[in-house]
Amino acid sequence: MRRQCFVMMMTIALILCTAALVQATDNPMGVANKQTIVFNNPTLVGGTLLPAGQYQVLHQMDGTQHIMVFKGVQGTKGEAKAKCTLVPLSEKAKQTEQRYTENAKNEHVLQEMTFRGDTAKHILEP
Repeated sequence: MRRQCFVMMMTIALILCTAALVQATDNPMGVANKQTIVFNNPTLVGGTLLPAGQYQVLHQMDGTQHIMVFKGVQGTKGEAKAKCTLVPLSEKAKQTEQRYTENAKNEHVLQEMTFRGDTAKHILEP
């Protein structure tokens, strides 16, 4: 009985260590590969005007170029891609933030994103 308990505990520890290593391997730049963002207004992302709504944000690589892909979820239609530059943070982000500007057409333009728990922020190219 005692041996079975020991084997079970070692198996659980091995699974947890493996999961932590896999996550660290998937996230070498200090950012999660998938996030969620909500736009309360139509927002210009990488030259594409997205309607207000909820989006899944995927961090992808194209060679050495970082690409953010925005895909509408929960009934939101729209998709956009934007090149980004990662800027390291001095510590893990304590909260999720986005920074916007307005263009000549008074459209919200997404410029920067920081997601809670990440160690880098995304600066989007126009």
